[in-house]
Amino acid sequence: MVKIKDRNLPELAEIYNSGGKDALYQKLRESFGIKYPWSTLDRMKNIDYLGYNEATDRFCVARCEKAGESLFMSIDELCSPVKPQHICEDKTERNAPKAEAMEKLVKELIGDRLLELSRYVVIDTINKTMIIDKTALTDAGYTLVTH
Repeated sequence: MVKIKDRNLPELAEIYNSGGKDALYQKLRESFGIKYPWSTLDRMKNIDYLGYNEATDRFCVARCEKAGESLFMSIDELCSPVKPQHICEDKTERNAPKAEAMEKLVKELIGDRLLELSRYVVIDTINKTMIIDKTALTDAGYTLVTH
């Protein structure tokens, strides 16, 4: 069984982009002797640095080459002051107003409490009854107070 090295994958991605799936399969069969080339294509699609885009059905080879060039830092980069380069913030969270964030938090807390309450309490609206599992409630550490 032949395994293609990672350093060959950007070249194969370029072949896929220019000639399509058939050209890639032919290259894999002829050059590497691979009998089932679709498994290699699946592997390539799952590798992040190849940058496969399903919408365009293409690999981002420029990003691959750039990633290879910036693999090691130069002396100047090591000695220079720290510059945050790879900080990715979720724009929707950063731009969300505080009121919306607070409402989201309240909904999550209410949901958690209702989930906890549903373990011990069942409300039957048709018969206007409420069934409370007092044994499970006290076993969980809660105290039942009625008034």
